This record gives sequence, C-alpha cells and structure tokens, in this order.
Amino acid sequence: MSSEKTVYRVNISSKGGPAKGLSRKITIDEKRFNRFEGLLIGDTVKGGLFGFPNYEFRITGGSDASGFPMRRDVQGPVKKRILVSKKGVGYKPKRKGQKRRKMVRGNEITSDMTLINLEVLKYGESELFSTEQAEE
Repeated sequence: MSSEKTVYRVNISSKGGPAKGLSRKITIDEKRFNRFEGLLIGDTVKGGLFGFPNYEFRITGGSDASGFPMRRDVQGPVKKRILVSKKGVGYKPKRKGQKRRKMVRGNEITSDMTLINLEVLKYGESELFSTEQAEE
C-alpha cells in the first residue's frame, strides 16, 4: 500500500452573474469531500459544505483518480466501457460516423473521485473570484 495522501479538488466556474467566465480551483480535505458522496450530476450543493456560506452550486461533472470522466447518461456509481459515436464528454471523433469504446464513470459521486466540477447558481456575500485568482 502506498502512503501517498490523495488530493481532492473542486473546480468552481461561473457562467453568469458578476464573475462571468471565471473559475477557481480549490483543494479540500477528505472529510469535506465525503459530504459529496452519493450526489449526482445536476444536483445542487450548498456552499457552506466547503467554506462559501450562502453560495449555491450545481454539480456539472468530475473525474476519478485515473482520470476517467463522469458522464450524465451512465447511471450509478460505476466504471463502464461504453460505445460512443458523438462528440461529448470523454470522446472527440476524428471523422464523421466514427465510433469507439471508451471507459467512463457513472453520474454518481463515489469515494474514488478526486475532482468535482461545480457551477455557481447563487452568489453569497464573500468574494469567491478575486482579481488575484483570475490572473493565476
């Protein structure tokens, strides 16, 4: 067994509001990350779970420790090889009509996940996207 500590990341992006087009990556501890377990892509999350009170976020995706992306259309906490033919999460075909079998994660967050992507739905009082963070 390796003694490496897993780094859990949350990628927060804004598609509207005062910080349109900005994003921020934060690292959180395992205790806070475990609160996401069992949630699905599309679920809303309160920002108080990880230090942003009065904020509200929507889960838009994520990936596991091996880098396999989550897909909304694969149900449950599984890792599957699916046949994909259209451009989407985890696949970009080289030519029209091309199909390929790709490994993806299901739409439920499990303990295997290391990255969760969130979108801001409701802003709180504290500053989430400052000008120093936007330059990084």
